[in-house]
Amino acid sequence: GISAPSNWCAYRAPASWSVSAPSSASPAKEGAVAASHRRIRSMLSDLVVEGLGVIGRAELSLDRGSIALTGETGAGKTLMVAALSLLLGGRADRTLVRDGSDEARIEGRFVLPSGHDAVALLRARGLIDEDDRSDPVEVVLARSVAGAGGSSKARVNGRLTTVSFLAEIGPLLGEIAGQHDHQRLPSSAFQRSVLDAAAGEETVALAAEVAAAVGSARAAGRLVDELRASERERSRELDVLEFEIREIESADLREGEVEVLSEQASRLEHAESIARGLDEAVAALHGERGAAELLGAAHSAIGSLAEMDAGLAPLARRLEDAGYEIGDIAVDLAGRRIEPDPAALEEVRNRLAVIARLRRKYGDDEAEILGYLERSRARARELESLGSDLHEAEEEARMGLERATALAESLGRHRRSAARAFAEEVETLLAELAMPNARFEVSIRPRSLYEGGLEEVEFLVATDPGAEPRPVAKIASGGELSRIALALHLVSAPPSAGTVVFDEVGARSGAQVIVITHLPQVAAFADWHFRVSKSVVEGRAVADVDRIDGDERVAELSRMLAGLPESGWAREHAQELLDLAASRVGAA
Repeated sequence: GISAPSNWCAYRAPASWSVSAPSSASPAKEGAVAASHRRIRSMLSDLVVEGLGVIGRAELSLDRGSIALTGETGAGKTLMVAALSLLLGGRADRTLVRDGSDEARIEGRFVLPSGHDAVALLRARGLIDEDDRSDPVEVVLARSVAGAGGSSKARVNGRLTTVSFLAEIGPLLGEIAGQHDHQRLPSSAFQRSVLDAAAGEETVALAAEVAAAVGSARAAGRLVDELRASERERSRELDVLEFEIREIESADLREGEVEVLSEQASRLEHAESIARGLDEAVAALHGERGAAELLGAAHSAIGSLAEMDAGLAPLARRLEDAGYEIGDIAVDLAGRRIEPDPAALEEVRNRLAVIARLRRKYGDDEAEILGYLERSRARARELESLGSDLHEAEEEARMGLERATALAESLGRHRRSAARAFAEEVETLLAELAMPNARFEVSIRPRSLYEGGLEEVEFLVATDPGAEPRPVAKIASGGELSRIALALHLVSAPPSAGTVVFDEVGARSGAQVIVITHLPQVAAFADWHFRVSKSVVEGRAVADVDRIDGDERVAELSRMLAGLPESGWAREHAQELLDLAASRVGAA
């Protein structure tokens, strides 16, 4: 078997891509390779990297099947992974821009079948002409990352687009998994997501729906708690408002009432004095020898003279009018006369006392008191509506919890249904990764509802015969963790992703595979072999990427085996590895 070191990353191709036989195979085998090539329709065909780290310029023409990138430590192999990550919308690190270069630039040409999901997305965004019905479809992605102070740009088929769009279409073209993915293995959330991914897109979508539903239910529950916590205070405030509203409403207050009542109180308090004064005034105006009688005598005298002096006629009329006015005044004065009425006075005083109490509590005058009444009514209505809000929130929280629970129960059925086949497939892959005795189980334990559903998902592994499976988190070997992580990755990887790049690992895959490795056992199984080498030119480090075969490939494998590319012993072992790889692929 092929052992898998602890660090790896992957860039995965569609399931329709396949691994072909090494280029050093026999003519019969090359015929089989050619046949398999004819069946393949999708791949990353060209990759150009400029100004990235020690890479001045590297141009790779990639073929179908498995591709190995090898080279000494520090030669720049991992920069190729960084380049692919940038091309697929990964975060830019400006420190990777080569010293002396204005920008790093990466271009990749993908050949896709016309029915590929990425093609549909590109057509929807107007990045492929609608009248272009060629099959396969060539798609060129480009990404540039400027140095300090610059900006990152993205293009698809020569047209400017956003980096976020590259990140959107990237998973359809390829998949990048970090070198330390095995460090996530102990995470329960990670294990749960891997099982969901292996179960299929419907389960992944259902898991997302469960998380959203649980989040909504919890938000509704928090609102209920908040409303309940404020219910006592709301009730107290509402009681006070209702008392105040009743107190003001019962007073039946009217604007200007105080002024009227104050006048009434004054008249009633001084009724006797007012009566005496009015009597005297009426007597002076209308009594014997009063003003009215005297005005009448004056009018008679002047009126008789008007026949002799016409100018006196108007004056006579004025005296007549004055007599009438004096009479009217006397009548009005008599009408204003009231008798003392202690009961009426007490009633007016009580009414003024009621209004005075309201003014002390609610406003300086009737208008302010009535304004306070309207504000209190509005606040009471608001508080009453909060009571109905609590009822609605409780109902919403109940319905949200029921919905989340129903979705989580459905998700649990999906997980339990997929767990056995998932575990068997992982075991099969572990056997291919030099862990033939490994047993893999999926533990699904019920628990209370949370964002992940109604169960805890835990992966259990036994690596030795007779050993009881234990949580993956307790596996001591980093190499074992790495191989388990790789197996999980291969089982759960989405089928639409494009090419696979493995950094320091080897495995079988149904995809175009780029393997970045220090292991000669892995490199020997590759269909195509690229060597990354670093040299110093004019005082600066420069990395070159060259495709090798024949003696050059034997020499590179010799270097990887013993550090001695010219060693006869190492070269013999290198050739033996190539022959072994060719025979195993041919047998497959």
